[in-house]
Amino acid sequence: MKRIVLLFGFILALALCASAQTYIDFHDMAFTKAPSPMPDAYPASFHLSWDNFYYVTPGLWKEAGPGFWVDPATYHNTVAFIGGKMCPFAVTCAGAIKIGPSIGMTPVAKDFTPVSMTLSAGWASNTVTVLGYNNGKFVGSLVWKLTTTPITKTFPNTWRVSELVFTPGVPATGPAVFPKSGSVVIYSFILVR
Repeated sequence: MKRIVLLFGFILALALCASAQTYIDFHDMAFTKAPSPMPDAYPASFHLSWDNFYYVTPGLWKEAGPGFWVDPATYHNTVAFIGGKMCPFAVTCAGAIKIGPSIGMTPVAKDFTPVSMTLSAGWASNTVTVLGYNNGKFVGSLVWKLTTTPITKTFPNTWRVSELVFTPGVPATGPAVFPKSGSVVIYSFILVR
């Protein structure tokens, strides 16, 4: 009986450790008055690449749209975003969050399970198409409707990916709205290694 209880406890401990979540909220990013490219390997403990993503402190950036929410308790909250003003000549643009291969390992990237993301549209309501890939193999796609009010969206629990591609659609009010490109503002991201 002791062996069964010990074995069950060991399996439970493994399951809890295997599902440790990583919470990313950009709180440790430097304050910035103008959009800056997301640094390579952010956060340092996870080494994600943020292709075509920028970060900014909305309370300091005069051109931030209504979707760059500023928490009254923390006026200088930093966010990551794609699209909008950073794609001035395109109606749409895309960004990717990915994890690359480990140094000294085979050229296969590590993967992760995206759990949820709190996000909004930066300037005007639009959609965002999210594509998931695991080492080049298509995993699935989602289309989310975004407004300028932050909302938490969840990913399918079956997704195990090495890359997420985000393509914001044209703003719902039409391309005459500044900026012409759709946008996605990310406040936080939860994932499991």
